[in-house]
Amino acid sequence: MTRAPAIDRHGHAEQETSLQFFGKKDLEELLATSGGPAVSIYLPQDGEAPDPEHNRLRFRAALERAGELLERDERFASAGDLLWPLRPLGANREAWNGSGGAVAAFGAPDFSRVYRLPADLPELVVVGPSFHTRPLVSYLQAPDRFWVLELGQGAVRLWTGDAQRVRPLESSPLPADMESALGFRFTRDPEVVHRAAKRGTRSGNIRSQGGGSVGAFHGHGVGANDRDPELERFFRVVDEALAESLGARRDPVILAAVAEHHPLYRAITRLENLAPEGIEASIHGWPADRVHERAWPIALAAVEERMERSLELWETAYGRGKGEMDLAALGRLAVAGRIRALLIEQGRHVWGTLDRSTGEMEIVQEGGADPGPDAVELLDELSELVLLRGGTTLAIPAERMPTATGAAGVLR
Repeated sequence: MTRAPAIDRHGHAEQETSLQFFGKKDLEELLATSGGPAVSIYLPQDGEAPDPEHNRLRFRAALERAGELLERDERFASAGDLLWPLRPLGANREAWNGSGGAVAAFGAPDFSRVYRLPADLPELVVVGPSFHTRPLVSYLQAPDRFWVLELGQGAVRLWTGDAQRVRPLESSPLPADMESALGFRFTRDPEVVHRAAKRGTRSGNIRSQGGGSVGAFHGHGVGANDRDPELERFFRVVDEALAESLGARRDPVILAAVAEHHPLYRAITRLENLAPEGIEASIHGWPADRVHERAWPIALAAVEERMERSLELWETAYGRGKGEMDLAALGRLAVAGRIRALLIEQGRHVWGTLDRSTGEMEIVQEGGADPGPDAVELLDELSELVLLRGGTTLAIPAERMPTATGAAGVLR
């Protein structure tokens, strides 16, 4: 996660809008901000626009709209200018490259965050006592989302993708390379490299990519049967950082590394959602469309397997009396932290009220548009509660949903 930098009221700093990791911890941070006023801006970027300036001006217009809403709301009349930390983004021409996806920006007293997400989020400007997080909950639930772990001694990157595209995270939760992970430069022993070359064994080196005093470590060549302790330590550091960042998310992770590194990484990984198949090649320097071409068939198989496992889990749990489909009961169970996994029907809307302290629920309307300011989308509310209490959620296509209520909860 990249936090918004300190910015003075004259806009003397610019905010970055690189493609950032957004996970459960980020959602928790947004939900913890309450009492208002809170400004939420969602802006889908027009990737087809001939001029990136188009997206920048749309964001400036969204800021103006947010300012008008703040002025009209008597509750927030004395709040001051909440938007000043976000205004430099509207002035930063370099930040708007027209690459598609969506920008999500949030402002509250002493708080601001900006994310660029690889998703088609709705265009919204919302001012209220708390942040509007429904689109982000849907983003976290997407059944076809996946990750590609580009793992090499000289470069580590995390890519995020879906059925349409894959993109690298410029702001990654992972170490950039072996040197940054272990704290020293890893080089090959020249004598070992010379002997390896005679045997036809591949070898390589890693050099420091920046200044500073970094120690050097001389190691042996790593082959298919050589469990190099430094390489293993490097993989563990990367794996721990990735596992911590993903948290309870179960989107498939596809390993992209040279063939001889796959067995070692798979032997040490903590990830339960590592796809059985990977890309056995260095993808460093590959264009995004080539990465997607190789990754999507692997991800599709993993997504299908995940959905099948989730449906089987529900059937088994329900048969043992550990399943619940009644929405009112699910509300109370979610608040109590008793839902292990929640399946919701993709595209379905159930509007009503939900007391987030007790879980008491009242259904106002099935389907259609938002019926009024006091109504919330109950399936999204349930999903938020489950995610925040350590459970998992998954959106299921309507034709495969196992219940008629739009929700199915597997109990702890």
